[in-house]
Order: sequence, then structure tokens, then C-alpha cells
Amino acid sequence: MNSIAIDCATSKLSISAKKDIYTVKTVLDIGIRQSEKLLPAIDYVMKEIELNPSDLDYTTLTLGPGTFTGLRLGLSALKALTLSHDVPVYGIPSLDAYSYDFRYSRQRVLSLIEAKEDEFFLAIYSNGKKILDDDDKSIDEILSLFTDEDEITVCGPGAGTFIYRAREISPLIRFNLHSPFYDGCSALFELTEQKIKEGLEPLKDYDGPIYVRKSEAEIVYEKNHKKED
Repeated sequence: MNSIAIDCATSKLSISAKKDIYTVKTVLDIGIRQSEKLLPAIDYVMKEIELNPSDLDYTTLTLGPGTFTGLRLGLSALKALTLSHDVPVYGIPSLDAYSYDFRYSRQRVLSLIEAKEDEFFLAIYSNGKKILDDDDKSIDEILSLFTDEDEITVCGPGAGTFIYRAREISPLIRFNLHSPFYDGCSALFELTEQKIKEGLEPLKDYDGPIYVRKSEAEIVYEKNHKKED
């Protein structure tokens, strides 16, 4: 199948085009300039693999949790393709995409995205099934979920930072680090094509990103509103 995938859950956007068994990928790690470069990047990967928009069977992206800006950029770009070329867009929970390669792990799998200093978006999996839904916790709160006898596979773009800090706090818990710089594009293709085979519907026009926490603007507004009351 032919597709475009965008991993937009972090400040580093990964854009990949798939044509049958071949893929081309590019990465945008350029801060606020991502908004002006995302559509040209999509155009670039499609040209490199010789795909036209009319050739696409679907598009897919990490739906969240993740950065507010990245998720909105990715979804807006793919919905534009839906409107202009009637290409269905599918969303995969970000933490599911990052944990996908470890679905056969005998250990519990902790999938992480760094939210801000000492706080992470997380989900926990066992035998390929999610046993803790997407959440937002501090390092101490995450560590309280495990014991010193546990051995955990840690993955996702927040894995490296988490391991570094967690080992200083709980050196006895065995955290095994995997792919700290891994992006979810390959998993997005596989997970979405599973959805298509199962007959699951793509995103609707009104569907938006999955947000686990409130935006900074919402938090500031609520604080100011309470002061006024």
C-alpha cells in the first residue's frame, strides 16, 4: 500500500512516504520553522519515492499524547490531503506506536514521551496489551509503579532522559533502554494497515489529537479566571 506517515508527537517531526515495500524518510528538527517546512517535506518524500497524491491509499500519524504544536501541525497537513485528494487519514496513539516493536517482550514495556522537566507522558504494556492507559506523571510517580525486583523495557523518545534520571533515584530497578531516538513511522504504517484490514474507520473531520494534559494557555487562563472569581 502507498502512504504518508508523520510522527509529530515531539518537537522533532519525522515524515515518511511508503510505496509498496519501499520507504523514504526525512526529519525536521528546526523549531518554529517546522510549520513552513512540513508541507515541502511531505512533497519531498513523495517525489523521492515517485508517489503522487492520487496514488495514496491512506495517511497516518501519531495522534497523541505529545506536543500541542506538533500534533496540530501533523493533523492539519494530513487533513489537507484528505480534503484535496479524498485520502483517508488514520491516527495511532503515540505511545502505542513507540512500543510496537516490543510487543513480544517478556518484560513489561514502559513507553515514554518527555513532557517537560521530570514529567513524562507514559503507558505500560504487557504481552502487547496496554495495562496502564496514557497518563502524565512525574519521575517519582512513575517509579512508584514498580518495585526493586522489576525489570522493565523502556522505549520512546523520552526513554533516554528517563533512564538517566531514574537510575539516580532507584538504582535497583532494572530499566533496559531501547531505541531512545526511535521514531514511530514504521509502526504507524503497520498499525494502520492492521486497522484497514479490520475495517476500522479513519478519522472524521471533527477528530483531533489526544491530549493527556492541558495546554499552558489553558492552565494560565484557569489560574487568571480563579483570581478574578
